[in-house]
Amino acid sequence: GVTMKLMDEVAGIVAARHCKTNIVTASVDAINFHRKIKKGCVVTVSGRMTFTSNKSMEIEVFVDADPLVETTKGKYRAVSAFFTYISLDKDGKPLPVTSLKVRISKAKLAAHLPDLII
Repeated sequence: GVTMKLMDEVAGIVAARHCKTNIVTASVDAINFHRKIKKGCVVTVSGRMTFTSNKSMEIEVFVDADPLVETTKGKYRAVSAFFTYISLDKDGKPLPVTSLKVRISKAKLAAHLPDLII
C-alpha cells in the first residue's frame, strides 16, 4: 500500500506540473510487481508523462530499489504502473489538457536516427 501511495503522489506531481491546475486520479492501469522490495533498500520513485488527450494525461511510474547491504547486487526495477489523471477547474469540472510536447536535442536525435529508419 505504501508503494502504491508513493507512486500515486509522484504521478500527481508529474500531472500537476504539466497542466498547472488541480488534478485527480482517474484510474490506475497495469500495476506490475516485478520484484519484491527488500528491507534495507533505498527506493526511488520516478514518473514521466507518456500521453495526453483533450481530457486526460497518462503517466508511467517506476519504482527502483537499490540494496545498501548487498552491494554485489545492483539497482533493480521493483514496480511499474500507468496512472491516468484529469485536469480540474476550481469547481471540480474537467478542463482540456495541454498537448504533450516532446523535446529532444539534435545530438540525441542524430544518435537514434538510424533506429528510426526502416
